[in-house]
Amino acid sequence: MTDFSDDNGLHALWRGSQLAFEPLPLDEIKHQAGRFGDAIRRRNRREYAATALVVAIFAFYAVIFTEPLVKLGSLLVVAGALVVAWQLARRTSRPDPDAEAQDISGYYRARLVREEHMLARVGRWYLAPFVPGLLVFLLGQAKASGMGGSLVFLLVVAFQLLVFGGIWMLNRRAAAMLRDRIARIDRTRIFEGEKL
Repeated sequence: MTDFSDDNGLHALWRGSQLAFEPLPLDEIKHQAGRFGDAIRRRNRREYAATALVVAIFAFYAVIFTEPLVKLGSLLVVAGALVVAWQLARRTSRPDPDAEAQDISGYYRARLVREEHMLARVGRWYLAPFVPGLLVFLLGQAKASGMGGSLVFLLVVAFQLLVFGGIWMLNRRAAAMLRDRIARIDRTRIFEGEKL
């Protein structure tokens, strides 16, 4: 049986959750749009730096390792990293100063929708390009070290799957958070009588 003796706790929980359902004031939308744009720029810089690091490391591996599968896997990882950087540049939302000046809530909503769409599909454009290269690279490493059927090889592959699964889950969670922001903006626009 549920105990409702702590009415103050229930009221506090209700009052705290009410903020998520209230429409956003225009000043708050402007503030969040600015912070969102800054976060996107920082994220993209980190991703491009990581791409440069991956390309440099795996290009080095392609040169120094003698096993053909390791060389091929390294080159496939380099190609995958370049595809991911291209996809990020193509898919990410970019600021549009003209649109921002005309309709800040519509502009912010459009950027959120684009980012949500990108994050929700991270498995296709961000993770999938790395899979062939990493598999060939790991198979080459296993062949070169003689641990092709070993438990160590399986653990390395399992670790890679866990990392990819974690990245996929974090991005799906971020996409859900963006959907919540979009819903708040939609409620604000409906509250103010705008058509969506």
